[in-house]
Amino acid sequence: MSLKTIETLTGKIILGILRLLQLVLACAVIGLYGKYLSRATDAHEHADGRWVWAVVVGGLSALTAIIYSLPFFPLRFFFIWDILLFIFWLTVFAIFASLYMHEDPEGNYDIEQMRDAMWLDLVNWILWLISSCVEFWYFWRYRHQRTMLTGRARENKA
Repeated sequence: MSLKTIETLTGKIILGILRLLQLVLACAVIGLYGKYLSRATDAHEHADGRWVWAVVVGGLSALTAIIYSLPFFPLRFFFIWDILLFIFWLTVFAIFASLYMHEDPEGNYDIEQMRDAMWLDLVNWILWLISSCVEFWYFWRYRHQRTMLTGRARENKA
């Protein structure tokens, strides 16, 4: 894959679909875990930190996906944030997999929803892994390129 491929319409569409999936799935996770945080608030109980962490990671992911979707946002400098989000989703998946992976729902709708949310965490984890790999590759391949951002751009003497 070359720089021209990423800059083409096809590359932009693929990256746009990736960002849209990240946004939609992050919002789904926020909705699923937020429901249980709302229940705890209504019952005047303290919110469990695991659910708060899942909602925070979902919010950060949704916000990041929106910002990265902006057309003027430089892709190459922010792969470290994607790696962090990848690690955050890994922790969310690990937390809820340890709680619900081997749990038998036995008709319990809440456990079924938590198992579904756990699989959404896994998909988010994979999407942020793909995103961080693409951005790292882009950074590594074009790190010495002359641009206006680095101050090393050649003047156009036409």
